[in-house]
Amino acid sequence: MDHLQTSGSHHRAKSKSEIQATVRRLAPFHHAIDLPFGLSTFVPELSRQTRERTRLQTFLDHAWGSILTACGGSLKGKRVLDIACNCGGFSVHAANSGADYVFGIDIDAHYVEQASFVGDALGLSNVEFQQLDLLDLDPSTHGKFDLVLCLGILYHLENPVLSMKRISAVTGDVLVVDTTLMKVPIINPVLDRWPLWHMRRVSGTTSDATNISTSRWRPDEFCQFSPNSPAVRNLLEYCGFTEIARLKAKAKNLEKRYYSGRRATFIAQRRRSSQGDASPTLTAA
Repeated sequence: MDHLQTSGSHHRAKSKSEIQATVRRLAPFHHAIDLPFGLSTFVPELSRQTRERTRLQTFLDHAWGSILTACGGSLKGKRVLDIACNCGGFSVHAANSGADYVFGIDIDAHYVEQASFVGDALGLSNVEFQQLDLLDLDPSTHGKFDLVLCLGILYHLENPVLSMKRISAVTGDVLVVDTTLMKVPIINPVLDRWPLWHMRRVSGTTSDATNISTSRWRPDEFCQFSPNSPAVRNLLEYCGFTEIARLKAKAKNLEKRYYSGRRATFIAQRRRSSQGDASPTLTAA
């Protein structure tokens, strides 16, 4: 895939009316992010799906505490990479959690524009967004990151092994993978014992799609692979991570897919923390 250029210059929206107008112009946003003047990127009448209201908060409730624990209790002094950052909700939260530098990338220019607007509106100086293909990530160019967020992208990749190798090359210690898992037929649950990938062809996205806030980057038919839990673990091991744990869905009011097991979060580290297990909420996948 071709390298994609950095997004254009950013213009800070200063007034309430300017922020409101920009939100409406760029809507729908996939993350409900609080903005100045009591505003939000989530505008009910412009939303396409309920998940736009719940996605960001569900993940924070489900996983953020465990991520901080894996990072030693804080993001202070850390460099964070947010892959397929979409409109920037996770990047913004990392920046507000004390990270020294947050780099959010996405292949779609519209999502980068949304994220850049949010960062500017919030006056964040420690976050940067760029239009970039994850296959163009290079440690010699971008450096390494203490924490890498790979959220909602693994199951969209045409080349998951190559992509994860590129991602791993810029990961210094902690990699978080949040992904949809393949649906194992009830009549044959034994299939979940081995690392398997479910391939499917997905049609291109049109402007009236209900999932436009996550699928805009896919204008043409696409081939993608959904893993089962053992496949995620084995792939992370292959990429050099020695401590891999899958989070249990313990928090209340999460999206149902986390409780059903169709969605899961894995925290992988290259070395075991001197404090022992990353979190009491972690369990082997």
